[in-house]
Amino acid sequence: MSPRASSYNTIIDSAEAVIIEAGASHMTLDAVAAKAGVSKGGLLHHFPSKVALLIAMVERQIKIHQDARKKILKTIPKVPCRQLKSFVMAARDRNPAHIRLGASMTAAVSHDPRLSEPIRKVVHDNYMTFIEKSDMSFERAAIIALAVDGMRLQEMLSISPFDDEQRARIFDTLLSLIDELREDTNKRQNDA
Repeated sequence: MSPRASSYNTIIDSAEAVIIEAGASHMTLDAVAAKAGVSKGGLLHHFPSKVALLIAMVERQIKIHQDARKKILKTIPKVPCRQLKSFVMAARDRNPAHIRLGASMTAAVSHDPRLSEPIRKVVHDNYMTFIEKSDMSFERAAIIALAVDGMRLQEMLSISPFDDEQRARIFDTLLSLIDELREDTNKRQNDA
């Protein structure tokens, strides 16, 4: 990795640490530069504004989630609904640090619509990919995806009423439901 890429990633790592420790409202460029061990000018070389840094953080979190899904996707046989299954499994296999970061990032996004654009594009593209590639109705696939997002949002906001065992059972049921709904759809198509 080049020194430039290393500094870039160190700054993002530091910004994430500041957000996890103190919250997005306390993330200043000065605090991030100090945490990263770089001058403010060095930080501004990579990120000319706080918004630019936040967008880079959002984009990195998106990439981490997409990479996790791709890794999981490789373990799923090439059957219908495998995209939807990978989405459910990636949410099930969450990283607690990413949940804390997601909560703070959600607060930041709610205050600046520019931060939501990369998220909106990925959500739209991903949802349409795994919903359209599922072997069930659009509505059923969308309901499963929305259930997963509801679980993740509750966890990000620290309001989930479910313990780890209940959470695991819910995700197992969602995965089973994908298979049942796919089989039901196939049966109805064959009967038609």
